[in-house]
Amino acid sequence: MANRTSTTARPPIFSFRRRTNRFKQVQKKLRIEHEGRLPTSWYGMSDILTKENWKTLIDRYNPKELMETLDKVEEKIRLREAGVPIPETFMVLENEEDLDSFSRWMKGSDGRFVVKPAKGHGGSGVLVVHGRAAQRYILTSGQGVDGGYILRHAKRVLDGEYTRNEPDRALVEERLVISRKLRELHTPGLLDIRIVAFKGFPIMAMTRLPTKVSGGRANIHQGAIGAGISISDGRIISATFLRRNIKRHPMSGKTLVGFRFNMWEEILEKASEAASCMGMGFVGVDLTLAEGRGVVVLEVNKRPGLEIQNANGAGMKRRIRWVERYIRKNKMDPALIGPGLKSELSRNWDAAGWRKKPTSESLEAEE
Repeated sequence: MANRTSTTARPPIFSFRRRTNRFKQVQKKLRIEHEGRLPTSWYGMSDILTKENWKTLIDRYNPKELMETLDKVEEKIRLREAGVPIPETFMVLENEEDLDSFSRWMKGSDGRFVVKPAKGHGGSGVLVVHGRAAQRYILTSGQGVDGGYILRHAKRVLDGEYTRNEPDRALVEERLVISRKLRELHTPGLLDIRIVAFKGFPIMAMTRLPTKVSGGRANIHQGAIGAGISISDGRIISATFLRRNIKRHPMSGKTLVGFRFNMWEEILEKASEAASCMGMGFVGVDLTLAEGRGVVVLEVNKRPGLEIQNANGAGMKRRIRWVERYIRKNKMDPALIGPGLKSELSRNWDAAGWRKKPTSESLEAEE
C-alpha cells in the first residue's frame, strides 16, 4: 500500500467571510429612492467615500507637514488672525508647572469652562464644566467633582493619555451656551454642526445632537444623533441614532427631519472661511450657534470622519469630483475665490443634486 502523504489545507481563493458594511444606511436610502430590488450592497458603490479613498484624499490634499504640526492651539491662532469667531481661550497649559496657575484660576472663575487636548480627536479628552455649586464643579453628566479631579484630568492630557502617549498641551476655553433658537432640538449638551469642506467649498453637512446615551457629548460613536443637513437650504433631511434611521428625537419625540437652521448662509460662509485659512484641502469644520455670540467655529478637523455620509444618506465622491472639475474647467485658484461665492456655488450645486453643469454666472457677477 502506498504511503499517504499528509497535505496542508490550502486557503480558498475567495474569502466568504462577512464584512461589516459601515455604509449600509447610505445604501438603504439610495435603494428606496431608486425603487430598486437589487441587493442593498449594490447601491452607491461608486459614490461612497471609503476609508481607502479617505486616506488617499488626505494624503493628496492635506500637506504632511501641517498634518503633523497643526494642533488646536495653532488652529485657533490662524482662525483668530483670519477674523473667524471662536471660543475665548482662557489658558494654554504647556507642562505640569502650569497646573498650579490653573488651580488658582479655577478658584476665581465662575466654573464654566472646557478643558481639551491640543492634539486630541474624536472628542476624546474633552471635559466640559457647566458651573460650580458648593465648591463642586458640575460636569455635563450632572456629576459633581472637586478641583483635584479636573487637575488630574489636565495632567492626563499633558501626559498624552489622549494622544497615544505623545506629550500634549491642554486648552482651557470658554464654555458656550446653545442659542435659544436651537433649544427645541432638546439636547443636554452643546450640539455642533459639522461641515466637510473640499478646497474651501462646503460639500456635506450634519448636526450632532448630544443625548443621555452619549453623556452630553456630540459624538456619534458614543450615542449622539447624527442628522444630515441639506447644503442648499439648511434643513435636516435624515437622521441616525445608534446606526438606526430615525425621524424623531428619541428623548423628546420632537420631529427632526424638516427642521431648518437659521443663519445658514452665514454658517456656510464661516465654515468656508475657516477651512480656507488652514492651508489644507479636505477638512471638517465644527461650528455652533451660541447664545449672544451667533455663529462660532469650535475647531477644524484635519481628518474629518466618514459617518457624515450615513447621516445624509449620500456619498461624497461625486461632490468632490464636481468641485475638482469646476476648478479644472475654469482654471482657477480656489484660494482666490471668496467664502461667500464658494458657499453660494455649493448651495446651487446641492439644489441641483450635484448633477447640473456648473455655471460661472455667479463668478461673473462677483467680478
